[in-house]
Amino acid sequence: MLTWLAVGTATALGGGVVLRQSLAGADEPAARPGPLGTGTSAPPGHQHGTGAPPPASGSPQPSVPPPVLDGGGRKWSDAEGWGGRPPGPGSAVRITDKVVLDADAEVGSLLVERSGSLVFAADRTLTLASAGNVEVRGVLALAPDAAHTHTLRFPHVDERRFAGGGMTVVDSDTGLWVTGQGYLRLDGAPRTAWTRAATDLRPGDTALKLAAAPEGWQPGDELAVTPTAPPDTEDFSTAYDLVTVARVDGATVTLTAPLRHAHPRVALGGGATFGAEVLNLSRNVRVEGTAQGRAHVHLTSSRPPDVRHAALRWLGPRADGKDTWEGKPVTEAVLGRYGLHFHMLLDTSRGTVVEGVVVRDTGSHAFVPHASHGITFRGCISHETWEDAYWWDGPIDTRTPQGPSDDIAYEGCVASRTVFEPNPRGYRLTGFSLGAGTGSSARDCVAVGVQGATGASGYEWPETSEGVWTFERCLAHNNLENGVFVWLNAEHHHTVTQYAAYHNGGWGIEHGAYLNDFDYTASVLYGNAAGGIAVHALGRDRGTVLDGLLIDAAGQSDYAVATLKHQLAGETVTLSRSRLTGYRRAGVAFRATDDGKPDDIAVLDCEFGGPAGSELWLDPESPDPTRILFRPAGQTQTVALSKGGGGGDSGGGGGSGGQGVAGSRWNAVTAPAEAPVPPRPVALPALAFTDSAPRTGRITAG
Repeated sequence: MLTWLAVGTATALGGGVVLRQSLAGADEPAARPGPLGTGTSAPPGHQHGTGAPPPASGSPQPSVPPPVLDGGGRKWSDAEGWGGRPPGPGSAVRITDKVVLDADAEVGSLLVERSGSLVFAADRTLTLASAGNVEVRGVLALAPDAAHTHTLRFPHVDERRFAGGGMTVVDSDTGLWVTGQGYLRLDGAPRTAWTRAATDLRPGDTALKLAAAPEGWQPGDELAVTPTAPPDTEDFSTAYDLVTVARVDGATVTLTAPLRHAHPRVALGGGATFGAEVLNLSRNVRVEGTAQGRAHVHLTSSRPPDVRHAALRWLGPRADGKDTWEGKPVTEAVLGRYGLHFHMLLDTSRGTVVEGVVVRDTGSHAFVPHASHGITFRGCISHETWEDAYWWDGPIDTRTPQGPSDDIAYEGCVASRTVFEPNPRGYRLTGFSLGAGTGSSARDCVAVGVQGATGASGYEWPETSEGVWTFERCLAHNNLENGVFVWLNAEHHHTVTQYAAYHNGGWGIEHGAYLNDFDYTASVLYGNAAGGIAVHALGRDRGTVLDGLLIDAAGQSDYAVATLKHQLAGETVTLSRSRLTGYRRAGVAFRATDDGKPDDIAVLDCEFGGPAGSELWLDPESPDPTRILFRPAGQTQTVALSKGGGGGDSGGGGGSGGQGVAGSRWNAVTAPAEAPVPPRPVALPALAFTDSAPRTGRITAG
C-alpha cells in the first residue's frame, strides 16, 4: 500500500491508498507546452513513429540559465517536516517546498511539484530508491562533490507491466519523468570519458599506458577496452576487456586484474595510428534500474535540463514480441522508454548540453533527441545497449519521411557494443543513425563493436530520413559489418571527410541506395574484410565523388573498391586522386548485376599497389557498362573499358583476350576516351584525429 506524504504541510496523510505511482498535481498539466511563444502543444496522444512531428519554429528561444540550487531547505531526515513520521517504502511522496536529501531513503513513488525541489546533499554519498515513478515538475538535483556519489535507483521494476508510448506519465512504466516546467540537474564530477592506449596491449598486461593523463579517474572505476584485432581474428568485434582501476599515476593506469585479450595499435597510413579506446564507465551520479528490471528517463519539460557526468544503467525495458527465433520468443523494445529520451520538445530544447554521460547495459536506444532541436551531446558513451544507440524515431514505412530533429551535435561521442535480438535479424543496426533535419554534425566520434546483420554499421544515413550532416574526423572499427552504411535517395549534397575505418567485418563504406550525391574526401579505409568501398548508388545530379582516399585492403579482401547492383541509371561516380593497395585480386572490380543498371564509373589519377594488370577487373557476368573511364596517376591517356576479353575467372588481371593499357588486361577491351578533368596528382589524406574525448566541466551557474 502506498501512503501519501505531502511535504510542506505539518501532517502526513496516512492510510490513503494511492492508486497512481506518479501523483498528478492539480496545479499543472502533465503534457508539456509547445515552443515558447507559439501557444501550441504537442499533439495529444502522439505515438512514436505514427506521423511527422510539428515543424521546428523559425525563432528558437534562448535556453533558460540553470537555477541556483537552494541547499538550505528542510532536511529529509527531519521527522517533524513529515508530521512526525518520515516516508518509507510504502509512501507516495509529494514535495511542494524545498527539501534536502541528507540520508538514504526508499519510497513507493515521488512527485516534486512545481513549487518544490529535492536537492541531494553535496557532501554525502546518498541513494534514493523508488518502487514507482519519480516525476519532476519542480527541481531535482544530484550534484555531489568529487568525493561522494549520488544514486537514484528503481529497484523493483516489472518490465512486463510497461505500456509505452504517449506524451504523459504512465503509472505502470516506472522511471524518471521530467514534465511541465520541471528542471533536472545531474551534475557529477568531470571524468575524461575515454582516451586511447599509447601502446599495444597484450593478454596478461596489468597496466595501461594511455595517450594522455585522464582527468578524474579513481580506483574502483570500471573501464572497457575496445577490440582492435583484424577481422580474420576470432571474436574480432566482441573481444572487449572489462577491467577495474587499482591506481592512476599520470597516464599509466594499473588494473586489479590482467587483460584477457590482445588490443594491438593499428597503423592505417595517412599519418594515423590508433590504439584501443579505453572507456571509463563510472560516474559519481547514477540513475539506474537493476539487471532484472530496467527503468527509463523521459523528458518532456519545457525547461532544458543539465545532464553531465552521469551514468545511466539498466534502462530501456523490453517486452515479449510476436516473433520467435529458433523456436523461442524474442523480446522487443518498449515504445518511448529509452535510456535518455528527449520527447517532442521542438525548440524548447535548444541550448541543452549533455556532457560526459554514459548509458550502459540498456535494453533499448541510448540517446534519443526525438523531434527536439539544438541539443549537443559531448563526450558521451553508449556501451552494451540494444537497438540503434544514437537515434530518434524513424518513419513508419519507406514512403513516409522521418520527422526532423535539427541542429543535433555529436562531439567526441562513442557507440560501443551495440546489439540486437536476435543478431541475425539486426538488419541495418547502427551506432549512430544520422537522421532527418538540418544543421546537425558528428565530429570526432567513434563507433566500435556494433553487431547486427546485413547493412549494419557504425554510422548510417537511413532510408527516407535525409538529414544534411557535417561529418568530420569520425572513426569506425571492429564492427561486425560496415563502418558507414548509406541507403539514401538524396535530394541534397553530402560530404564525408577525414573519416577512418579499420578492421570492420564488412565494408569501410557501403554506399547506396539508388541515386545520391556524396563527396567522400581525405579518408583512410584499412583492413576491412569485404573491402574499402561498395558502390550501389549512382549519382543523382552532379554524381558521387570519392577523392583523395587511401584504401589499403591489408590482405583482407579481394578488392579495394567494388561496384554492385545499380537499381537506377544515374550520373557518374568518380574515384580520383587516391591510392589503392593491399588487395588480393584487383584494385577496382566492376560487378554491376544483370538485373540492375550498368556501371557508370570514372577511375582517374589513382595509384595502385598491386602488380601490373591488377588495377581493374570487369566481371564477365556484368552487363556492358554505360561508361568506365580509366586514367592511372601520372599518365595523360584516358581509356574507356567495355565488355570483351577472354577468361571468366574472378581474379585480377582478367582473361586472355582484350586490349589493356601498357599490355595489361582487365578482362575488358579498351578504346581512347576523353576525361572530364585534366590530370591531377594523387592527394593522399593527412588525418588529424584526437586521442581523447573532449574536455568537459561542471555547471558553473548555481
